[in-house]
Amino acid sequence: MGVPTFLETGHMADGFPIRLIYTGAQFDYAAHWHDEVELVVVNGQHARIGVNEQIFDLQQGDMILIKPGDVHYFMPGTERLTILLFRLELLTGSFASEAEMQEMGRLFNQSMIIPFSSVNNPTPYVEAIAAEKKNQNPGYRWLMVSRLYDLIVLLLRTAPPVSEKDAKPSWPCVSSKKFEFLESVCEFLEDHYAESIKLEQVAEHMKFSKFHICKLFKEIKGITLMEYLNHFRIIKSEWALLFRQDSILEIAISHGFNNVNSYNRLFKKYNQCTPSEFRKRHRSDIAKYQG
Repeated sequence: MGVPTFLETGHMADGFPIRLIYTGAQFDYAAHWHDEVELVVVNGQHARIGVNEQIFDLQQGDMILIKPGDVHYFMPGTERLTILLFRLELLTGSFASEAEMQEMGRLFNQSMIIPFSSVNNPTPYVEAIAAEKKNQNPGYRWLMVSRLYDLIVLLLRTAPPVSEKDAKPSWPCVSSKKFEFLESVCEFLEDHYAESIKLEQVAEHMKFSKFHICKLFKEIKGITLMEYLNHFRIIKSEWALLFRQDSILEIAISHGFNNVNSYNRLFKKYNQCTPSEFRKRHRSDIAKYQG
């Protein structure tokens, strides 16, 4: 499978708020993010799923809920998955109050593991959505949305409460205009990540001031523009470490770093290990799961 862009769009091209994806017996997919909520169900024996800087080992029946905007990827050793994508603003429409949107925003403002044994495991609702999609009886789309509402209510009523002090501005409440701005910035960064990008270049491309771009990017994404760029570079380099024979220096230079020392330092920040240690550890995992 080819490496997709870091930012993925167009999942809900026909305006319907739900999309189902089924993967094969052996599945791996490079780092990406999007503005849909993603619920991943492990149907096979094992899955290795990365979210931001963490890699989770999941067993059959476990789920992981990935919030909009979180970078995630599927490592070798991952078996059959059901992936449910849904777009919150297409679900709520005009009837949802601001308080209800904030409530859902807090629920989907963090990625989380849902073990198979959890009281809020939404397997029956995911299976019901999948059955309606497969059979496509009259009114099946309405029932798919209904079951998704049931799933969301289950999570709302069983999730640990979040205090107002800890609550942060949530991605689902970002306007489409702001997301279009973010999309344009991220696409520019992804196209030029191997180069030495200056804020002035981003500002010139977007026709905005540096201050405005940095402020709005941090407001929407929760991290600075340069943090996003460097995280993108690191995750792209992880796949090079696993699947290419290039030296650490060659990988560092080809991913936008001026020298191997700065690459090693930033890589360790995100992975708690050096690039060499990462390559050795995960290549052995690939050999174990594929061999």
